[in-house]
Amino acid sequence: MLPHQIVFQLRDLFVLQNTIHWVKSITIDDRTFGHFKPISSKRFLNDCHEYIFHFTIDGKIDIDRLALGVPYQDKSNIARWSHTRGRDARCRGNTWFIPYETIQSRAEERPHPATFPVQLAEWCIRLHGVARVRTMLDPFLGIGNSAVAAKRCAVKQFIGFEIDQAYLAEASRRLELK
Repeated sequence: MLPHQIVFQLRDLFVLQNTIHWVKSITIDDRTFGHFKPISSKRFLNDCHEYIFHFTIDGKIDIDRLALGVPYQDKSNIARWSHTRGRDARCRGNTWFIPYETIQSRAEERPHPATFPVQLAEWCIRLHGVARVRTMLDPFLGIGNSAVAAKRCAVKQFIGFEIDQAYLAEASRRLELK
């Protein structure tokens, strides 16, 4: 319930404009797509998704719904819907499938317990419109995936906070490589 408790705490300051589900892994019939961090439990299922809460000041912020657009499966929709303006792109929706990259050594390749793919942060920036994002803040920097995304998207100013010196050093190293 922790993610939802945070939403309730923030509702006096912000409006929850969108809830996005980051799908890390999904199994359809007998095929699995993506990866997740397995848990060893006799009581709980593996978490194959996480919430992304999109807060804004007033709930009225325009987003670039087609920045993450996907092609129509049924191409007749392009002509049938006037909002397409002839483009073969529809809104991706609020379910984003971005699997973790397969790793062999957590200590060497993902030295933080709560990481997310850089692509996830990039999609959040693109959703708001790359040109409109002038400053980005990550109060829990970790190993710097959000900073790497900001650099890739040419965000002018990035501010990150991290209390663990080892994670901060890893974030700095990764920014030098990108």
